[in-house]
Amino acid sequence: MKEIYQISVVMGSKNRKNLLKATINSIRTNGFNGNIEIIVVDGGSTDGTCDWLAKQTDVFTIVQPNYSIVDKNGVRCKAHPWGEFMNIGFKYSHADYIVMVSDDLILAPGCLQKGYDELRRRVKSGEKIGGGAFYFREYPRHNYYRAYFLASNYYRVITIPKGYVNINHGFYYKPALEDVNWLDEINYYFYCGDGDITMRLNEKGWKTIPLNECYAAHLVHLPVKKKKIPKWNQIDMDTFNKLYPYKRIGDAIKKANINIKIDISAFWRYALKNVLCGYLLRIYDNYVRK
Repeated sequence: MKEIYQISVVMGSKNRKNLLKATINSIRTNGFNGNIEIIVVDGGSTDGTCDWLAKQTDVFTIVQPNYSIVDKNGVRCKAHPWGEFMNIGFKYSHADYIVMVSDDLILAPGCLQKGYDELRRRVKSGEKIGGGAFYFREYPRHNYYRAYFLASNYYRVITIPKGYVNINHGFYYKPALEDVNWLDEINYYFYCGDGDITMRLNEKGWKTIPLNECYAAHLVHLPVKKKKIPKWNQIDMDTFNKLYPYKRIGDAIKKANINIKIDISAFWRYALKNVLCGYLLRIYDNYVRK
């Protein structure tokens, strides 16, 4: 049977209409030579996101209201954990190659084609590949970074225990996700869910790899004061460390002097506070942590 879609792009979103539009535009204009299925799992937006999505004939929207609750352990959290939320889109998808992106990620031109070509070639050759990670930077924080002080642009993929390549943003091979029973919907609220699926894939023989020609810019998040860090964040970290008490081998694979043109104008237009904060964090990295 001929494939309807070569890749399915899945993202979650809530009340970030303008950033979401920029992310979807970077998918539409990426130059992919095939059919792309775009799936948005919306958490019950009230800013006009759903109205806009309803008009997009090339986007399939699933609305799963995700409100705050206090769970049986007294933890204030979302009604639906990250794993459950993303699995909705993953399980609906029709392609063997699923791309997971955030609604504040802008892809470099050609990213999807290069990633798809590399993964498909390696899978067809018999390699057991579970997924591939995009190199990304937190814009604008990671223009310069510690030892990469003179680097014009700095990109990385994150590594986790045993040196496995974590897929923060990138491709998953759907048969591999099915083999490890998808993302964990039980043990994590939000944080570390991507690390958990990376560990389970690799432990079952499905390698996760860096996609060397795939780049993206991710909007830097605003810092949170330590006393305001949600309780579920620490619980998730403790759960992950308990399940995978292995030695870390480095923390990232880094590339410097990467001059890829990515249109980040939407970050300036719709998230100026984050951008200005990112520049302050860049100064902090360069001068305080050296």
